[in-house]
Amino acid sequence: MRQHNGRSRRRRAPALLGACGLVALLACTVPAAQAQSGGVMPAALDCGGPLEGAVWRRWDEGGLAYVQRELIAERLVKEGDTYALYHFEIYFHNLLAMAQRCQRIARQGQLAGLVSSTYTQLAPAPGNRPGRAWICRGGPECSHSIRLRNSEVMLNSTQFLAFASSLANGMSRAVPPGVPGDFVEQTARIAREHLERWSAPAAQDALRKRIAARPEDVKNSSSELFLTDKDLWQIAIYADLAGMLATRPRLAPAAGVDDAGFAAMKAHLDLLLRLVAARITVQELPGADGKAGKGVRVADLDAGFWRLYDDNRYAAYTGRDKPVACKRDPARPNVFTVQTHIPAERFAPVANIGWDISHARRLVHFFDAIERNRAAMAQVFGIAPASLPSQDTMAAFARQFSLHVWNQDRARPLFTNYYSGANGWYRVNYDNGTGSCAEGFPPYGLVESFPTGGYATWPALHALGVRLYELTQSIRDEDRDFVAAHYPGLVGKHGDSRRMIAELMFWPTLVRRNGAR
Repeated sequence: MRQHNGRSRRRRAPALLGACGLVALLACTVPAAQAQSGGVMPAALDCGGPLEGAVWRRWDEGGLAYVQRELIAERLVKEGDTYALYHFEIYFHNLLAMAQRCQRIARQGQLAGLVSSTYTQLAPAPGNRPGRAWICRGGPECSHSIRLRNSEVMLNSTQFLAFASSLANGMSRAVPPGVPGDFVEQTARIAREHLERWSAPAAQDALRKRIAARPEDVKNSSSELFLTDKDLWQIAIYADLAGMLATRPRLAPAAGVDDAGFAAMKAHLDLLLRLVAARITVQELPGADGKAGKGVRVADLDAGFWRLYDDNRYAAYTGRDKPVACKRDPARPNVFTVQTHIPAERFAPVANIGWDISHARRLVHFFDAIERNRAAMAQVFGIAPASLPSQDTMAAFARQFSLHVWNQDRARPLFTNYYSGANGWYRVNYDNGTGSCAEGFPPYGLVESFPTGGYATWPALHALGVRLYELTQSIRDEDRDFVAAHYPGLVGKHGDSRRMIAELMFWPTLVRRNGAR
């Protein structure tokens, strides 16, 4: 899992295409957005309102060209860098979700055209494995790592295919079957090929081992026993494939799914769901009277399994001084040396540490996939409803974020680095295989994961997203200073093009249909 809010990877800035007056326009057209009692949000944030309009202008003026030219033409096609698929999903999944909430069929068709253009880059899977795959042949990660070069990077494929499957599932209800180049049929076939490959006996054996594991079984920094984002994405793909097949039963033969295929896929899906169930920790908090509080339940993911992981070895350190410093070699500008100022050995592992809040953004689209496909998963794969995370469990994750991740300051919202509520340093001296040097993220260093990660789509957190939006639009010096210090991507501190991407990740999460999610 080599990801954090996009900053550990190379970001190539797209050309800014004439969006100069957008923020001024929003300041005039979007009234002050205050959360109202009962969860009713201002009409300005509804589908069809000025904020949705601003999102699509931003997309038309720069986002669309960025996907076409930078992600697909330059990186995926020319360089063979499949991390372009990774960035496609992480930058634009919230945009897709908004298009689905607001029922923008034409916009979904536009996204489908972009996704289908990546299908031409599929090649026979390496190592005589079945099906086709996106093979990583270039780019920083795959150029520098022998392990990744000329291979399928499963993280990229699972993440992108979850985006594509969500899009195809939604379109299966809106676009008639049998049209030339049917995107739904294409995507169902590609999803089946990948799931067949990923559900090989060895993969299922590894799942059984992880299901039986406990936090104390982790003895070193290996991630072998972890629940990973790849597991969540595979479940999301299964869920949306079920949605497609439930809507179009005749799609199964076209997608190459036969009775034996269904049996193997169901077994794999069942193991993945069992793993997730084993790694969700639900806790009931005491009430004000010291007794168990009715309904005050919070949830965390993979708690305790990550305590020895290298990314988290400074999770107990909450000071502001950098533990390490990256020094550039004057004679060799691309070469860094690392100077350790505070040894990691000074800090004991945080016993209950699990996912950081950037990786945990996967929960947003994972739960969305589960929720929209509950009936379809039962119908197509015979999944018992009790095997799926309940709505109460989903709410417990949002409550955990609200109670333990948020700093409880409505005027100046910040968010801890870890979903457990721990707020120590993250990814100190992180090595992503490219030879770069990373000093790490200090306390509250991952806060941009809240606006860009989709968390504001959760009803319990929407008002915090609205407040943060207000701060980014404010002309008050103290507000601007706060945002520049903690949310620099949203105010153009790293360039207008980076700001465009951040806003296309954030603004869609605030748009609701008829005042509700």
